Amino acid sequence: MNTELSVEELLDPLQTVIGVVEKKQTLPILSHVLIQLKEKRLTLTTTDMELEISASSKIKSDSEVTFTIYAKDLIDIVRKLPEKTLIKFKIEEKKVYLNANKNTFELNTFDHLDFPALPKTQNTSVINIKQELLKELIENTSFSMGNQDIRAYLNGLFFELDQNSLTVVATDGHRLSIGEVKQNNNLEERKTVILPRKAVLELTKLLNKSSQSNAEIHLSDNYFSLIDVDTKIISRLIDGNFPNYKQVMPTDFSNTIVINRTDFLSSLQQASIFVDERTKGVKLVFRDDKLSIFSHSERGRAETQLEVTKQEKELEIAFNIHYLISVLEKLTTREINMVIPGGENKSCLISATDDESYQYIIMPMKI
Repeated sequence: MNTELSVEELLDPLQTVIGVVEKKQTLPILSHVLIQLKEKRLTLTTTDMELEISASSKIKSDSEVTFTIYAKDLIDIVRKLPEKTLIKFKIEEKKVYLNANKNTFELNTFDHLDFPALPKTQNTSVINIKQELLKELIENTSFSMGNQDIRAYLNGLFFELDQNSLTVVATDGHRLSIGEVKQNNNLEERKTVILPRKAVLELTKLLNKSSQSNAEIHLSDNYFSLIDVDTKIISRLIDGNFPNYKQVMPTDFSNTIVINRTDFLSSLQQASIFVDERTKGVKLVFRDDKLSIFSHSERGRAETQLEVTKQEKELEIAFNIHYLISVLEKLTTREINMVIPGGENKSCLISATDDESYQYIIMPMKI
């Protein structure tokens, strides 16, 4: 069987699905991409048995053929060819030959019928959402996900949906990010799922590339999928109980300090020059409507100061400086609220002064 595809037709969907393919695979076929040409559409699919991504696009070819090919080799070849180059594929039982610009490449292939597919989901709940909104929710919370934590349920993003809202939560046990939007989800009952870290990262890439305005989220007991016109991502869910994040929310708001966000961020960035690489700790001292920031390392020390308002208590408290910086970089308002109930073991709540769509909790530390 022979067919032709241009670099222009092949590269974009290939770049969309390549992230799923791991360097080391338990099954050789998982290193391959499934290529399907049908009704003048090209569809590429990759999977690692936990996560599956498909990307499709219109093509000129009338060919109808399905085959597999080693994904990393194919994208390396395609990336090195000019955009308008036409690649001729000659597909045999165990080999695929590529011919482009007088160059010939020979790659292994497997029977496409052996390419694994995740089971079709049943009894799913379907949510319609604006892609830009979903992208914002994920980007403003996912940085707090655990990474290879022994507690598997922390290595992902928690989605909580009910009739009128969608809440996204991430935590690594030291910090917690919450994003919430109000929308009509047309759900009969509350739904919660934990999407694995790898799926979250690949979903973010898809949303950054997508030109579509809306998407469908399909939720079942075991799977999460997002579908738009040209792409589909399906992921197994993490089996476990996500921590009750509402329990760590402060209940005492009497010491809610208002701080200029950009001034605070700038002061922390300056203090970070001399932060201890081991503890990454920075000390904050609130006194007389002023915030003093102290950091030190073997190379030296830094002290910066800025004015604050509505300070009710004098206190000293320390945090991981990078946790504070990452939150202030996500928020965009001129001023932020910093709720510090008092006491070394009390968590700190940071949010915008005029919008609580995003709330961030950081646990204090000893330095």
